[in-house]
Amino acid sequence: CPLPISGMDSSDGLADAILQICRASNVGAVIESSKIPLPSAFEGWLTPEKSLKYALYGGEDFELVLCLPPEPALALVQKLGTGAAIIGTITPGSKVILHYEKAEIPDQVLSLSQGFQHFGQ
Repeated sequence: CPLPISGMDSSDGLADAILQICRASNVGAVIESSKIPLPSAFEGWLTPEKSLKYALYGGEDFELVLCLPPEPALALVQKLGTGAAIIGTITPGSKVILHYEKAEIPDQVLSLSQGFQHFGQ
């Protein structure tokens, strides 16, 4: 039987791609901030917080963002190697939550208004 899969590119930012996928699929997600791959070029130039913000809301990266069941996702990440990562899980509901490991940083609910907007308001 075919796998349930959805995906898009991250050209408008990772957060936008995740939010669009979740909205189209009527689901939510929990994204683990510590699992989001950050470019090594950011080291020494940007703080960890700014690096994460750029990864979430920067654009023009054209990376694939896929949503698929856990076992096939793990197999795909193992096959692709460096640069591929499982960064979260799908949840019931409609909220997309960015979770931080550090207890002193509160979880953040992501929204489309935080990212790139093609048409100004």
